[in-house]
Amino acid sequence: MHPVSRSIRYMVHQKKKVTKFVLSLIDSLNLIFILIMVGFLITTHDYNPYTDRLYALYGILTVFILSLSYFRRKWPQKGSNLVFLITAFVVFVILYDSISGLLPVFAGTTRYDKVIDDWDKAFFGISPSVWSQKIMHPVITEVFYWLYFIYFLIPVLLIVLLYRKRAYLKLEISMFTIFINYYGAYICYFFVPVQGPRYYLVGEHTKSLDGILISGFIRDFINYFEPSTLDCFPSLHASILVVVTMLSARYFRSLYKTFLIISIIIIFSLIYLRYHYVLDIIAGILWAVISVYLGRWIYHKYNRYFQNQLMY
Repeated sequence: MHPVSRSIRYMVHQKKKVTKFVLSLIDSLNLIFILIMVGFLITTHDYNPYTDRLYALYGILTVFILSLSYFRRKWPQKGSNLVFLITAFVVFVILYDSISGLLPVFAGTTRYDKVIDDWDKAFFGISPSVWSQKIMHPVITEVFYWLYFIYFLIPVLLIVLLYRKRAYLKLEISMFTIFINYYGAYICYFFVPVQGPRYYLVGEHTKSLDGILISGFIRDFINYFEPSTLDCFPSLHASILVVVTMLSARYFRSLYKTFLIISIIIIFSLIYLRYHYVLDIIAGILWAVISVYLGRWIYHKYNRYFQNQLMY
C-alpha cells in the first residue's frame, strides 16, 4: 500500500475512535440487573423483611463493580484476567442468591402452575411427569439425579476450557451470553411464578423418586441451595444447556456432540424428576436461542463503546 494511502487510512481510523465507558458490557449488564432488582425491591419495600439487607447488598455490589472497572482500566494486563473472571462469577452468584429474599415476597400467593399444567395435559392427555412413573426405576432415578447435578458444572466447564485455551474474546462473549440468559429468566420468574410438578402435582405422583446410592443426598443438597421454588418458567436448566451446546458448536466443535447428548438426557430428566413441565422446557429452549443471537449481536455492535472485561 502507498505510504500516503496508509497515512490517510490511519487518520480516518483515528477520527473514528470513540470514547469508551469505564464499564465493560458485563459490568453494565450486572448493574442493569441490580437496577431491575432494586425496582422490584421498591415495590415490596413496606412488607419485605429483607428490605434493608437487600438495599445494602445491592449498594455494596454496585460499588464493587465500579471499583473493579476502575482497576481494570488502570491495569489492563492479561495476567489480571483470572481475577476479573472470578469476580464476575462471584457477583453473579451473589445476585442469584439475593433472589431468595425478593422473589417469594414479590410473587405472594400468585402461581401459574395450573395454567401450564393444563397446557401439558391438553397436549399430551396426561402430565408428562405423572406418565414418567411408568418407566421409573431406581437406576434411572440415580443416573438422572447425577446428571441433574452435573448441569451446574457444564457452563463452568465451557468457561474453564476457553480460559485455558486463552480464547479471551470468545470467553467474554460466552459469559455475556450466559449472563443474559440467566438474568432474562430471573426477571421472568417475577412475572410468571411457577413451582413445578414436584409441588403442584404431589397428589398425582404415586411413586417416590428413590435411587440406589446418593440420589437422596443430591436432591436434598439441590433443594437446600435453591434460592426459590418459583423458578420454573422458563426452565433455566434447559435454557443454559442449549446455550452452552450452541456456544460449543461455535467455539469447541470437539465437545459439541458430548454436550448435545448430555443436554438431551438432562432435559428429559427435568420431567422425570418432576422439576419442570414441558412448556417450561419449550420456553427455556426458545429463550436460549434468542439469548445466543441477542448476546452476540449486542456484543459485536456495542462492545467498542465499552472497556473489555478481559484483556485479549
